[in-house]
Amino acid sequence: MPWPERAVTTGWHEQLGEQIALHGLDINPPRAARAYALESVAQYDAMVACWDGKYTYWAIRPFQLDPEVKTLFPTPNHPSYPAAHACQSGANGVILGYLFPSEASRFAAQAEQAGESRIWAGIHYRSDVVAGFELARKVAGAVIERARVDGSR
Repeated sequence: MPWPERAVTTGWHEQLGEQIALHGLDINPPRAARAYALESVAQYDAMVACWDGKYTYWAIRPFQLDPEVKTLFPTPNHPSYPAAHACQSGANGVILGYLFPSEASRFAAQAEQAGESRIWAGIHYRSDVVAGFELARKVAGAVIERARVDGSR
């Protein structure tokens, strides 16, 4: 199914698998496993940091400030800031861009679209999404930095 219809986690993981096959890493299991590990660690750590932020700041959602705001789907029952889609997709986009630089701009655009979709749906403020992407970049950057110095090629 096309990217916008995929669940966020599944879509990124599937795309990683596609890129592994396209770049011939499927014949090198340790390299493929490392790619999956980097993506999974970045995604997990970004979400841990995201939820820590959500329950540190307890930010309200747009409909809670303005009852006239109509969302496109039911609003999640947790704080708004930072936006989880931006945290998760942002981290995945950065990691996949690192692993497959020729596709980095496409992954960045997909991550951006995932975060923006939450604004369009009426469940997040722009500041939630901006903060989510910033958190994602920092977490993914830390994962990449660790990967560069851990002795693996």
